[in-house]
Amino acid sequence: MKLIERTSRTYLWLSIVIFLISAGMLIFVLTAVMNNRLDEQLRYNKEVLAKTIKYDYPLTIFDPPAELNESEQKKYPNDTVIFKDTLILRAIEGEGVDEFEKYRQLTAYETLHDKRWKIVVRNSLVRNQDFIWVIVLSSFIIIILLLIGLWILNTKISKKIWYPFYTNLDKLKNFSVQDKNPIELESSNIDEFKELNESIRNLTQKLQSDFSSLKEFSENASHEMQTPLAIMQSKIELLLQSNNINQKQSHQLQSIYQAGKRLSKLNKTLLLLAKVENQQYSTKEEVSFHNLIEKQLENYEDFILNKNITVTKNLSEHIVSTNAILADTLISNLISNAIKHNVENGTISIIYKEDELIFSNTGEPLIGAPEDLFNRFKKQSSRKDSLGLGLAIIKQICDVNQWQLNYHCIDKLHTLSVLFNKKQTSKSN
Repeated sequence: MKLIERTSRTYLWLSIVIFLISAGMLIFVLTAVMNNRLDEQLRYNKEVLAKTIKYDYPLTIFDPPAELNESEQKKYPNDTVIFKDTLILRAIEGEGVDEFEKYRQLTAYETLHDKRWKIVVRNSLVRNQDFIWVIVLSSFIIIILLLIGLWILNTKISKKIWYPFYTNLDKLKNFSVQDKNPIELESSNIDEFKELNESIRNLTQKLQSDFSSLKEFSENASHEMQTPLAIMQSKIELLLQSNNINQKQSHQLQSIYQAGKRLSKLNKTLLLLAKVENQQYSTKEEVSFHNLIEKQLENYEDFILNKNITVTKNLSEHIVSTNAILADTLISNLISNAIKHNVENGTISIIYKEDELIFSNTGEPLIGAPEDLFNRFKKQSSRKDSLGLGLAIIKQICDVNQWQLNYHCIDKLHTLSVLFNKKQTSKSN
């Protein structure tokens, strides 16, 4: 839920709660005020009747009053005034129907002319209630219109205020550390947004600077390391061809030579991983995996024949939008992995269809947890020439392209599958 929606909903619910409480208080106050005025009117009418009885007795305009019964005499021995609401059945004019109508009633017990009198004065509450509900309904309509107006105004103002924020958020999502130019942010007159923009600019500039330095360091370090390694290997080769060394020295030199080759290979592999992670292979083009697989199988033909491996293929002509170098590296590592971890007289199955690439090979049972396969320097074989980085490179290439990489093993048949995004594949003409 967006902040604007969350804020608007909070204001709306708060307004509803305040309105309900205010409506209840308004009804209570109006009812109390109207009843108080009505009670004053009833009290005045009672005083008029009391004076009429006192000074115009015997009464000529009223029926003779009834005597108080014994229970009333005991209950109200002194002068008493009682207010209460009551219902009285009355006829509706012109309809001939009787209905109960609510009245406010004053009952007074007084002694006049040495006699106990019961004076009852009533006034209808219908008009008062109608008046109260008219006021409440009018207030309700005014408040609702006011809330709607404030909500619309608040929404428009909030969208205008938050526009730079959402614009900068989109720019930040599309930001890449490989961009040479600094990020351009939408300006705002809000102090908090100004501070946020300044922090984002400083952070992105620092990221770009660090990335550039790291990239330069990685490339320079790799280049500088390759030169002495090449010199060292060439010198060792010359020594190995010399007749002035014994067999023990020859074995030691061969170990040094193999270690140097391994170090050179490790250096190149780590540099490749760094470049992939830093998204230096961002250029995409239409790549035919069918052609790449055929080409790499030719390159590894000697290794396949050496182990007498049977290769079966089922390759479609679909093309994928990706970086050509990464695609070639992916296929090379998948084939190399299937050969290295295979057995003598084993099999390799390669299936390439519209949205999936599947490599299956026979091999020894897996050692360790399957989830550790794609971690760096995690090796499942004891081969000295294995660096434990092949599957890590495959995983990194899949992550960069947002492909899904899966592994499973059934009856010594190991399967690696790459699930492509269907939007990235198309049928080749």
